[in-house]
Amino acid sequence: MVNSNKPKKVCSCYNVSNHDIMKALNNGCSGINEVRKSTKAGTACGKCNSSVEYEIYKALKK
Repeated sequence: MVNSNKPKKVCSCYNVSNHDIMKALNNGCSGINEVRKSTKAGTACGKCNSSVEYEIYKALKK
């Protein structure tokens, strides 16, 4: 069973978790560019961009 309450690291460069992305969305961010500005996720090496986009998708479809 997956514990959805436990933070999952999405961006290793800036240590951003799925909870950080949720918090950014709850604070008014409405898309990938705003989440990047708020959390810096996906702005260094870029390897996590698809994971960041997926976390945003999951959060917004709820």
